[in-house]
Amino acid sequence: MLLVRIKMAARSITANISNKLNVIAKNLEKAPKPEKIIFDRRKRPGFYSEGIASRLPPAYFKWKRQPGAKPPVLYWNDPGTDWAKHPRTGERVRTNRVPLNVIYPKHSQLGLWSGEGYVPGFRKANITKGVRVRKCWKPLLQKKELYSEILDQSFTITVSLRTLDLIDEAYGFDFYILKTPPEVLNSLLGMALKRHMLLRLAEKEKVYPNDPDKRDTIYKRYKDFVIPKEEAEWVGLTRYQAIAKQRRIESKQDSQTSLRPLRESPAFVRPLQEVFTEQLIAELKEEQPETSYEFAEGLQHKSRPLISRIFGRGSTDKDDKTST
Repeated sequence: MLLVRIKMAARSITANISNKLNVIAKNLEKAPKPEKIIFDRRKRPGFYSEGIASRLPPAYFKWKRQPGAKPPVLYWNDPGTDWAKHPRTGERVRTNRVPLNVIYPKHSQLGLWSGEGYVPGFRKANITKGVRVRKCWKPLLQKKELYSEILDQSFTITVSLRTLDLIDEAYGFDFYILKTPPEVLNSLLGMALKRHMLLRLAEKEKVYPNDPDKRDTIYKRYKDFVIPKEEAEWVGLTRYQAIAKQRRIESKQDSQTSLRPLRESPAFVRPLQEVFTEQLIAELKEEQPETSYEFAEGLQHKSRPLISRIFGRGSTDKDDKTST
């Protein structure tokens, strides 16, 4: 009998659980489905597809560093030969020329390194024992004073030897800044200089204002790089600087389009709260002028001090006279 009761109790428990699960499943089918969650990062909406970033002008994306663009590869693990002998098997194996990992520190953005950076690695402390020690190879940097013809100003900038070679190949500092793409410059300072140069060329009157002959020669020399001012303002901005600039533009437009012309337009509908408040005030003024006056007198009487309300106004006047 005990086993039968245990079996019946187990069957009832399982039946109850199954019924509850069926009810839950039916409720889940009726419930609204949540939005699709995208787990793949490649399919998620990008930074520039939502919000104020989606309203940035095309001029910003034209001069922006393209996604996936990297500085040029300058450091390779080059064995020197195409074929080598395997150290264990002794077979002839083809060698690979592999690029090395390069670290670009933050202070490189304030100079002109032209793609050079820190190369971390190891060196042998003892050739016979084969002990390795960590080492970081750094580029040779120098502080040089560089002159810009367009801006008519000299700058003291930290540069690498490769930058000096590229300036010589471009036949001048200005040509180097204007011709070099953002991924090769790899510098916020370089992009800021490019923006200021393009803005100066966009406004011809500001190029040597006191020397028109030199202005014409400089303008002819760099005429291939002249772009409109509206486009030059977006050159070299980071995404946060571009968003701040776009927010200032939109706030300025909103302040120019105030609510006054909107209220004067025929399509404007006044809020009902304003209408009913004006009607109530007008009715109270027309229907109950005496009661409102008595109510105001009562409020004025309550606002007096307690002594003046008990003894009258004359007592307060006497007190004032005696106090004076």
